[in-house]
Amino acid sequence: AYVIDKKDSGRLTYLPTRLTLHRGPEVELDYAKEEDYVVIREMLNEEIKRGNTYPQEAELSEIETKAYFLSNDCFVIRSLDKKEVMGTFYVKPNFPGRSSHICNAGFITHSNHRGRGVGRLMGNYFPFVARDLGYLSSFFNLVYVSNTPSVNLWRSLGFQETGRVPKAGRLLNAEGKEEYIDALQFYRDFSTIGDSPFNNASGDTTQIINTP
Repeated sequence: AYVIDKKDSGRLTYLPTRLTLHRGPEVELDYAKEEDYVVIREMLNEEIKRGNTYPQEAELSEIETKAYFLSNDCFVIRSLDKKEVMGTFYVKPNFPGRSSHICNAGFITHSNHRGRGVGRLMGNYFPFVARDLGYLSSFFNLVYVSNTPSVNLWRSLGFQETGRVPKAGRLLNAEGKEEYIDALQFYRDFSTIGDSPFNNASGDTTQIINTP
């Protein structure tokens, strides 16, 4: 094991940026604010309790959530009308030192907003956000094969499937019983993603359509 230092990436001046969901209202992509931390922790712990997407077994405390999910750069998709957090993702180094240019990320869509394209929106724009933070690529260590929506999303967005880890997770199945599940690993080279869709002006509200 090793310690990964916090990456000083600076602030992205184009955030918050207004986006349009394919199946829903206008939203904004923004940095997570302190007032979002409670709902982010609730969303994370709900996933942990399900036992089939994240590797943690026990729910995380406030301190643990900050050390894990909020330790570097964390972002939210927020509804413009009600200012509700509809989804969230973090971006942080996957490895220390000489490999810290490769990032990891974790994504959660709020259970009240699934099926509306929130996850795909985050997946669409994550590579541009991560590249603007100074990363050259991303590597997802554990995408459990039973997490079909996530596997299908990364494949559809052109992420490269680089490996398979047998029996990587002791997960809960639909009957609430534990079973060992393989995990896939996905890589994305940010040099291949093209020009950024974001304007670099602070406070810009560029409309960006989330494609189906």
